[in-house]
Amino acid sequence: MTPHLSSQRHAGQIATATQIAAAALALSVLVGCGGLPSKSSLETVRSQQNPVDRSQRTITNFTPALRCMDEWMFKAGTRDVTLMMEELRDATQKVPISARDMMTSAISDMTRRSRAVRLSVFGSDQGNLAQLLQQAQKTQAFSVVPEFNLRGTISQFDEDVQRQSSTLSLLAERAFGVRLGNELRFSVLGFDAALVRTDSFTLVPGASSKNTTVIAKRNASAGDGQGRLLGAGAVFSFDASRAEGNAQAARNMIELSAVELIGKLIRAPYWQCLGLPDDHPEVVREIEDWFFAMDESERIAFVKERLRERRYFDGALDATRSPGFDEAMLDYRRALGLPASGPLDMAFFKRFVTAEAPTGPLAALARSPVGVTRTASSAGLVTLALTPASSKASVQDAGSTTPPLQVFTRATGNGQAEVQLVAASAGYVYCYAQDPVTQAIQRVFPNRFVRDPRLAAGALLALPGAGRFTLDARHRFACIHAPREVYNDLPSSLRWGDFEDIRLAGFEQIRQAFAQTSKLPVALVPAQVITR
Repeated sequence: MTPHLSSQRHAGQIATATQIAAAALALSVLVGCGGLPSKSSLETVRSQQNPVDRSQRTITNFTPALRCMDEWMFKAGTRDVTLMMEELRDATQKVPISARDMMTSAISDMTRRSRAVRLSVFGSDQGNLAQLLQQAQKTQAFSVVPEFNLRGTISQFDEDVQRQSSTLSLLAERAFGVRLGNELRFSVLGFDAALVRTDSFTLVPGASSKNTTVIAKRNASAGDGQGRLLGAGAVFSFDASRAEGNAQAARNMIELSAVELIGKLIRAPYWQCLGLPDDHPEVVREIEDWFFAMDESERIAFVKERLRERRYFDGALDATRSPGFDEAMLDYRRALGLPASGPLDMAFFKRFVTAEAPTGPLAALARSPVGVTRTASSAGLVTLALTPASSKASVQDAGSTTPPLQVFTRATGNGQAEVQLVAASAGYVYCYAQDPVTQAIQRVFPNRFVRDPRLAAGALLALPGAGRFTLDARHRFACIHAPREVYNDLPSSLRWGDFEDIRLAGFEQIRQAFAQTSKLPVALVPAQVITR
């Protein structure tokens, strides 16, 4: 037999053996498919049905920034920032995510302790503010319409804006060959959001966010490989890909937008929570925008409010300079290491916004707990006057003492009421309404429409006044009065928002909570009903 015929016969035997092995394998597969699965195989499937990676809380690059904003607002005493939110659409239709729920989670994380921002999530797929407001009036979803509306959209998704690739092919004559490849593609995802006033349907100037992020997709492969062994061809391929998730990128941008929007709305140094330096060009431009967007009177009111938060000032938040304001500015400039005098110019404003000064001298004033003395008039009016904490409460003649505040209420028709306040002495006033049926108590002053709780001596105030809410004539009303601001001393559990049910049983419990926390003399004054 010649060598040529021998090699052909040998090759035929190999092919026959290969066919027999393939047939045996196919037969075993058919037999396996025809029989019932064993108990051990079912248990194996059940044990492997769960994903390898366990569920965990989502922590993004901006989770620390959300908590940082929460701490800043808690320290500053920020309150009654009320929002409603439209459906956050995906205009590109390429990122199928629930952006609305992501924004809800972000704002929730940003107000854990401060309770400064209250987001109403009424509505699911209404597309504009007018529909939301109309539907809200029909269903009474809002007892009081929020002051701002948040709207936004995934506005941009540019796919493969840049592509980088490289390839290397190797061939060893006709026996073996392989091609190595590496490809990197970049896409751009954008999210835009802004705040709108619900009373005028106008944008809040500067309270907007427009951010983009670059998403990278990497693909490394050894593909189109081929080899030839004993006359039998074999083809193999290998692919290793890594892509940054579009949804996770969108979540990061939404959380960044939440920090930006609230920070710009309340004029807080939010960039510090994002790790940006105060001399960053965009930060400098932002501070300049704040400064030049206000006139001189608005700047004075803004500085007064921040000085009060930092315990340097205890006066009205009006637009006029006063000896008390000048003295507070002197103390604050010294605390910052600045000259004792100087203008309220751009240089000072930047330092004022960005630098953190120690707590002011007003925080060190002596505070002592006090009690209250019930006072009854001949007409049945019951008020409360301050007495030392060690004194016992007693009923006195109405003319023997002067309460710090007088509160009156009268019905105005259609089941509504008006509350009038007359301040005998300067102080900070918080007023509450209680439903006689449910016993629920809500704060009605200060509120999202009138934020300053301070009343000067002799000041008159009517509620609701110009505020876009109503008071129920069936409710009971009472106010508490303190000589200085007490809200910033309250713990998180006592920082209820306006028109939000308070988890305390009565007005006296509220007074006690304020007095015990602040160590200040806090008086409770129930409202006198006027029938004429």
